[in-house]
Amino acid sequence: MAKSALAPARLRSVAQTSQPRSAPARMRAVLLGCGVVNGGLEGLIPQGVEIVGVLAQRARPEGLYGAPVVTDADAVFALAPDLVIEALPGGEVAERLLERAVEAGCHIVTANKDVAARRPDLARRLAEQGKVFACSAAVGGGAPVLETVDRLTRSGAGLVRARGVLNGTSNFVLDRLARGETLDDAVRAAQEAGFAEADPSADLDGLDAANKLALIARAAWGAELDPAEIEAQSISDLTASQIDAARAAGKVIRQVGVVSRGPAGVRARVRLEVLAQTDPLARTRDEGNCVVISPGRGAQVIVAGKGAGRGPTAASLAGDLKRLCERAGQ
Repeated sequence: MAKSALAPARLRSVAQTSQPRSAPARMRAVLLGCGVVNGGLEGLIPQGVEIVGVLAQRARPEGLYGAPVVTDADAVFALAPDLVIEALPGGEVAERLLERAVEAGCHIVTANKDVAARRPDLARRLAEQGKVFACSAAVGGGAPVLETVDRLTRSGAGLVRARGVLNGTSNFVLDRLARGETLDDAVRAAQEAGFAEADPSADLDGLDAANKLALIARAAWGAELDPAEIEAQSISDLTASQIDAARAAGKVIRQVGVVSRGPAGVRARVRLEVLAQTDPLARTRDEGNCVVISPGRGAQVIVAGKGAGRGPTAASLAGDLKRLCERAGQ
């Protein structure tokens, strides 16, 4: 009798444990902007993310990614997102929206190097809430620069210096100047290819590269550099004679950003350098990025990839989204 009395309870226990576990709820995400970058996320959004709304300059009745497209920030934040995916041009509007996302306690995945570099407090405030501020797409595009810095830091190898071509637009323009094109024609070609903004000055003047150096310094050493204070040379100041001299010598001119830490602290600069063809940075063509990373111990690491355009930047955003989902167990 005792055996038969216990049998049903045991069967119920087996049945209960054999029931499939329900899948974790997906993170509710909103897209801020649906232009070149966010428009390239189709097919790249992880299963753990559900797009519930899109903020854009004009409404789209047909929606995007199965979600409504609205023009009002209040409407998109009223959807109570867990995650904000931002790829707006740098500026006050993007900054205000990211501030709002922090106040709402949302995870943030952004390609906006301007705001990310100038506002380290946003990442700090999210970290205090146990939330993620990810900006891998802001540095290197398809070249996993911040991911590599993070890996070296976590491994204990550390970082001494990073030196690289960090702006795909400038590299694209310099290649065309070397072929004899005018600056105006080279910039126009970059704009037509979707690499350069309507106002390309941040790229040409080195501010974009300075923003990226500031983000590398933060990831590597927790240092806060003001991008506006980083010394930078402008491509606009290049003369035809300088370009001709480099070409005659079999060398190339590159916009090179360097950030390093030494006894005097963390230093950064962006300069135009005449490089021999044997230099890895000299071999970077068109919109490519290439960064040579010198760890505290171990061999140098060279990271390269396309640094501008829809595909590389969207793929980098998707990589951050995937890592966020893995962290959340989704």
